[in-house]
Amino acid sequence: MLFFHSEKVSAQYDAQLSQYMLAPGTFNPAFTGQGSDLNISLINRQQWVGVENAPSTFLLHASMPFNFNNQKNGFGLLLMKESIGLFSTQLLQLQYAYKRKLAGGELSLGLQGGILQQNFDADKIFIPTSDYHSQEDQSIPKGSLDGTIPDFSFGVWYDHNTYYGGFSVSHLLESTIKLKAGTDATESETYKMIASRTYYLTNGYNIALTNPLYTVQPSFLLKTDLTAWQIDLSGKVFYKDKFWGGLGWRWQDAVIAMVGIKLPQGLSVGYSYDISTSAVATFSSGSHEIYLGYVKKIGTTSVSKKQKSVRIL
Repeated sequence: MLFFHSEKVSAQYDAQLSQYMLAPGTFNPAFTGQGSDLNISLINRQQWVGVENAPSTFLLHASMPFNFNNQKNGFGLLLMKESIGLFSTQLLQLQYAYKRKLAGGELSLGLQGGILQQNFDADKIFIPTSDYHSQEDQSIPKGSLDGTIPDFSFGVWYDHNTYYGGFSVSHLLESTIKLKAGTDATESETYKMIASRTYYLTNGYNIALTNPLYTVQPSFLLKTDLTAWQIDLSGKVFYKDKFWGGLGWRWQDAVIAMVGIKLPQGLSVGYSYDISTSAVATFSSGSHEIYLGYVKKIGTTSVSKKQKSVRIL
């Protein structure tokens, strides 16, 4: 009965972020080129510290707006490297966003494309030494396996002065990655996995208080691959538009504390700490995430050079 019974096993494929509201372009290409500045974001996340081979994520996102035929557009670059267990994933993607004014805000449609590379270090597979385990099991791969696929994502983003919202889909093609050791590997030596199509829905608000020094920014991010789902609820408080602190909650996973500061010359730093609320808390001291941001004015706004009058003083 066990021999003839099998099931497809699915798992969440994309990286997890606690400070998602600081870099929406990492999961929604339509955010690319938002505003009028060059924006660069670096995120490093060490998840479940204390657990061997726990997820480790590095993300770089850069974007800028540009005008073409008096129409605003956005261009971006996304780099990702993540390791989890014996797997590692590399992502190199270019982003383009078309923007249009709508109902007092800005509507963006974004497309992202590039390559996704998956690696698996089979030499680190642990096989216990006993009469019940075979060290030469032919079904267990050996060596370093890797595979590369083309990968695409799509997103919609709407930004208003007081709120924003976005919907995106990653891994549109839901391609199969063929992991093998070298180009000469036979079909029987090839192992397959799927880059699961993942859907994102996010929304956030800027709430001005009676005291103009403070601004409250609640937000949420819902993520699902239609097999599993995850939701983050977050709230940040800004002071003088320079300092921020906040709390977050991830369903059945963690409570999150966040702090940050905007520095001179367009720099900003953010830090979040996840306190696990699941069974992982028994083995882990929590998760750490560091955010570094840089904003530079690039002067994309069109300015008329016509002068009705000139006065020399």
